[in-house]
Amino acid sequence: MSASASAPVCYLKIRYTDRPHELYRIDEFPCRIGRSGDCDITVQEPSISSLHAVLALTPQGLIQVEDQWSTNGIYLDRRRVTQCAVEGPLELLFGRVHIDIALREADLARRPAAPRSPSASPAAPAPSSSGEASEAPASPHAVEIKDPPARPSSPRPRRSERAEPPVATVSRLAGSGRRGIVCPHCWHRFDVEEFLFVARHQSLVGDPVLGADAQQRFLPSRFTPEGNAVDAAGMSCPDMACPRCHLRIPQAASEMPPLFLSIVGATASGKSYFLTSMTWRLRNTLSRDFAINFTDTDAVNNQIVNDFEETIFLQSASDELVALQKTELQGELYNQVLLDGMLINLPKPFMFTVTPSEHHPQYEEVRAKMSRTLVLYDNAGEHFEPGMDSVDNPTTQHLLHSDTIFFLFDPTKDVRFRARLSSDDPQVAEGARVQRQEIILTEMINRIKKYSGMRSGVKTAKTLVIIVSKFDVWRDLLDEELPDEPWQWDTRCNTCVLDIHLLRQVSYQLRCLLETICPEMVTTAESFAGDVLYIPNSALGHSPELNPDTGMVGIRPRDVKPFWVSVPMLYFFYEKGFIPALPASRRPHRETVPVEHKISGDVVFVKIPGREKPLQVPVSYLGCRLRCPGTQVWFDMPVRRRQQRQG
Repeated sequence: MSASASAPVCYLKIRYTDRPHELYRIDEFPCRIGRSGDCDITVQEPSISSLHAVLALTPQGLIQVEDQWSTNGIYLDRRRVTQCAVEGPLELLFGRVHIDIALREADLARRPAAPRSPSASPAAPAPSSSGEASEAPASPHAVEIKDPPARPSSPRPRRSERAEPPVATVSRLAGSGRRGIVCPHCWHRFDVEEFLFVARHQSLVGDPVLGADAQQRFLPSRFTPEGNAVDAAGMSCPDMACPRCHLRIPQAASEMPPLFLSIVGATASGKSYFLTSMTWRLRNTLSRDFAINFTDTDAVNNQIVNDFEETIFLQSASDELVALQKTELQGELYNQVLLDGMLINLPKPFMFTVTPSEHHPQYEEVRAKMSRTLVLYDNAGEHFEPGMDSVDNPTTQHLLHSDTIFFLFDPTKDVRFRARLSSDDPQVAEGARVQRQEIILTEMINRIKKYSGMRSGVKTAKTLVIIVSKFDVWRDLLDEELPDEPWQWDTRCNTCVLDIHLLRQVSYQLRCLLETICPEMVTTAESFAGDVLYIPNSALGHSPELNPDTGMVGIRPRDVKPFWVSVPMLYFFYEKGFIPALPASRRPHRETVPVEHKISGDVVFVKIPGREKPLQVPVSYLGCRLRCPGTQVWFDMPVRRRQQRQG
């Protein structure tokens, strides 16, 4: 565990049935809990996995419990959870063991004694173990507060105990800015000293997690002067791997804190085209306009998206119809590993290194803050359909770790949108597939709530961006003239600045359109997230054509003209403080009308002159200048109180 003077504190009580209770004061995070002696808190009980859970800090400084793929799981209020925030006293069940966690010691003193037989609870199935737990009668115990014992010495020399090599040194600051690495494949959190290395000698094959053909993973005891591990055959091994899933983690991903982002949408909604166009535009836009480098963290992990970019944007035969392969439920987009005796499919992440360019006007000040590993996840739409979530197919659990979620809504799959369109696009032809996309969104929300222990009625702190795709097909429905690029050059910054006011204004107009045509999408999104942004988008900028030879749709690369495809990611970077916003003084002048307003919960009721029913505007639009649909008059939303204090 890493110590921090400002770290929050929590108290953990293990309520054994056959021995005295144990009470720990925890002020260093992450704190590992399990049966192994290598854990910070050891729970010697057969139903506990060797590494069962981790107490970790979120980027907001909150303490949360995170399941580490344990066999018997963590249960809260009769539900199995994978994450649970410690916002008050918690009564959890780890296998057969009752564990209480609270922010104050006094709250644990009021916890009830453990029942005689935890397995009698209807909340959890009978835990899997090689032995039986004792049935000794439970009784209250007086306990003394312990500090978690010091972690045993590493089986290999720590790098800090050796002469520090000039290169290949793994940073200790990772995993959202705190000590510990977060695996981008299985989301396991671990310390730097636990990194496995990938053997290079051809004879060292056969891995218990990855299979007989994979190179062995090992904990090294010898290093080269450059800091690389040395395998059993004496070869230098620079590649590192996760100690749980054994999948390779690029060195840059271990040195820079990750930013996780998930792309979600229905089957054939255009997620792969969106991802391909977005990454291509970001490679060409960020350095030129925003002084930010955007490069592959590792070409091997990004091979698929790089091939997609070549197909669409670097095609020598630009007049021929091309198409991207559909994201399948299994195959090359997934890694199959053996964990806890089960074959599990993990989605392959796409990883990009984001750093400020040396010509950035504040390079020295922002270099540490802006140097991050962007981790993107793209799943087959079928993975988000009800009933597709299972223990051996946890392909959507990256949603729990994502800072922001991009949800692609495809208007061509909604019959109500289609009724308003006059287009010869084959995607809206008679008989083309339609789908209720709010069901996909609801299933996504339910999975996040189920695995995070999120309470009903509580909104997530994640930003949800609803990307309404294929804008070239339905742009006439949006009563708004949009510039090709919603950013401008700023001579003071010597970079471009993002027009956040325009994005909010367009978002509100698009929200009103969705509320008119498919209101259930708006209701579902805003019941989950307090900050929802609606962005129009076209990954190709042109309708596809039907290939008469294959019966499938394709696009001619010469026709591809993406529109606003990079805007969702630019907004994401703005929220992280990487991109400046256009100053309010440079907004276009608009004649506004005075309005009356009343804030009620998460909505502002705005009374517009000449309109009987007030507008109901989400509080996320506070401080914005908006246009009233129908009357077309402009009005100013009230300013947030903290904005008023700032002047």
